[in-house]
Amino acid sequence: MDGYSEAQAIRNLRWKAAGTTVLGFILLWSGLPVLSGPLPAAAAFRWLALASSAWLYFSIILWNNLKKNRAGDGTLHPTLGPANGVTLFRAVLMAAFTGLLLVPRLEGSGAWLPGLLYTAAALPDYVDGIIARRTGRVTPLGEVLDMNVDSVGVFAAAALAVLYGIVPWWYLPIGLARYLFVIGIRLRERFGLPIRELPPSVRRRGFAALKMGFMFVVLFPVFGPPATHLAAAAFGLPFAVGFIWDWGLVTGRIRPGAWGRDSAVVHALVEKLPVLLRTAAVVLTLSAAGRHLADPDTRAFGFLEVGAAILIGLGVATHSAAMLAAVLLGLSQNLAPLTPAGSLLVFVLIGLIFLGGGRFALLPVEDRLIQGRIGDPG
Repeated sequence: MDGYSEAQAIRNLRWKAAGTTVLGFILLWSGLPVLSGPLPAAAAFRWLALASSAWLYFSIILWNNLKKNRAGDGTLHPTLGPANGVTLFRAVLMAAFTGLLLVPRLEGSGAWLPGLLYTAAALPDYVDGIIARRTGRVTPLGEVLDMNVDSVGVFAAAALAVLYGIVPWWYLPIGLARYLFVIGIRLRERFGLPIRELPPSVRRRGFAALKMGFMFVVLFPVFGPPATHLAAAAFGLPFAVGFIWDWGLVTGRIRPGAWGRDSAVVHALVEKLPVLLRTAAVVLTLSAAGRHLADPDTRAFGFLEVGAAILIGLGVATHSAAMLAAVLLGLSQNLAPLTPAGSLLVFVLIGLIFLGGGRFALLPVEDRLIQGRIGDPG
């Protein structure tokens, strides 16, 4: 314990937590003059009130879980460590983002603020995990903080996207999924119903990252309906299925390991279906590219679509190539209305974003990022 007794370590952690809490409030207050320009004073103070409430929530979680700042051998760390520092900075940014729920939608250059703020809060989610694993400071406290920051952020992003009309109202339960899950477990506990431990899942971690990625993309002011509504449906369906599956595991209705990766159905889903999706994506993307290449004003756009189609066809970085093609498809709405073929392409590309290139993919470079975690040994 670096020369500290456990009582000394707790006192030190409380001082660190107190300083972090005060610093967070100072950072949020410093944002008030920034929003006072594009917003009326009353709206800016509403933002500050909600943002401060969100930061207070994160601070309470920190204080209540300080004793979980332990190494694998049970030793209590006397400092929060760099990984938790990154997570808490993310919490301040996420609190600032949450405050936008109580103000009118910003216009002009301010319209970029929600997307930029959520991206800045969400992307370092990978950084704190890497730092924790590289420095040997993976702790239950870090996991609790990380989970709560992500959960609040996903809910706030879904709610803001609904308020802005970017996604339909029925997407909101996707943002509330974790809270609905916890409420369901608490109700089962209250009524004495059996609860099984939820096993670790690569799929769950990957889906959570994709859900966050979808939200910080659609919050930028260059995307809008109907493409974002179709994308919400395509993203929402796998999450709904995963939620139901996990609930079945917790309640014992589904046996752990059922329909594992070796089953015929799952094997076909992750190996053969992506090949069909890649073929469809190439045909539909090249068709759209042909129209753009014929117009000198959109020729550069068309070349990007051809590049994405080639990568998808070869199975090179399929997840990223499909994301690029999906972004180009969303931007193409600014050039012409979305066609029925374009609507189909939304679902095809999102299927590839989830599943990857499958069989015959030449360079599945992102699979380790999705199936493993950066910073893990080996």
